[in-house]
Amino acid sequence: MKTIYKTKTPQNTVHLGMQLASRLTPGITVILFGDLGSGKTHFVKGIAKGLGINGIIKSPTFAYVNKYELQKGVHFYHYDLYRLEVGADYESIGLEETMHDSHSINVIEWGDRMAGRHPKDFIRVDFRSLADHHEIAIKFEDSAIVPDELVDKFWKDWATPMHVRAHCKKVTDVCLQIGRAYADRNILINLDILNTAGLLHDMARICDFTELRRDAFHETITEEKWTRWKNLQARFKGVHHADIASDALADEGYEKTAELIRLHNSLSILEEPEPLKQLEAAILFYADKRVKHDETVSLAERFRDGKERHGKFDNLKTRTMFDEVETRTYELEKRLFEPINLQPSDIV
Repeated sequence: MKTIYKTKTPQNTVHLGMQLASRLTPGITVILFGDLGSGKTHFVKGIAKGLGINGIIKSPTFAYVNKYELQKGVHFYHYDLYRLEVGADYESIGLEETMHDSHSINVIEWGDRMAGRHPKDFIRVDFRSLADHHEIAIKFEDSAIVPDELVDKFWKDWATPMHVRAHCKKVTDVCLQIGRAYADRNILINLDILNTAGLLHDMARICDFTELRRDAFHETITEEKWTRWKNLQARFKGVHHADIASDALADEGYEKTAELIRLHNSLSILEEPEPLKQLEAAILFYADKRVKHDETVSLAERFRDGKERHGKFDNLKTRTMFDEVETRTYELEKRLFEPINLQPSDIV
């Protein structure tokens, strides 16, 4: 899922590159595609600036690569493949080596010259020059994020009930409404992880249902499915569904999706406020609190319903704890919507 940004000035493009730089860690490669004059060089300048590189950044059109030291043992490589024939050997310029170096950050202009010979994990950035702005599309190709095509597999593996899947779809829709509003403001957002984390955040919800009754489900329940549900409940008794799903996905190598899903637990906002400052984690946490069953509702209605269905609140400690969760979620809502041209009431 590509996220589209529109930059009207070189400064806008530089700033977007700076935002991407804040997410880059050694071992990552960024590959740029686009024609001459579409904004690639300004974007690279932004990345370099965001990484703390001072001075003039020029595309190494004739040298193919410029190397900058970020810190001891960690380097930033800026490649320009304009003069390279499509599909030509690029080992001689060192690209093959640095793309697989865990201590290097690589940014490659004219990615089409690579003829698809890119690493498994990379960030793809496509540039297009239009009449009054540049259009920049960013996609995170990341093996630690569940791909779209595996969502149905995980739903099937965990026998996720149909009404829970409907809830997940609506939460994902809310996530993407908010995420795209951020993109409209040229604030970097990873829609790829929001999409599948939203769809799978409750995949293991059956494991901690307070009661399991056949007549509570509006779907065909085979003996196989019923047995599967009972076994899951017995196996994971006392474990929160967010932790169950997170552990399952992490075990399969999808650590980044797993972390977002783990943090959607309501108590995370009390126990782990720092991780929830990550934009995508905050959006998923909030979106889940805006959906009752498969309908968008206000926070007030969602918390009222939650207390009625799940909270007995027969002791002061529990009541105080969940009142604090509600208060902090309202604070999160205010923080999320301040930078964007969207109001909580606009969410449908």
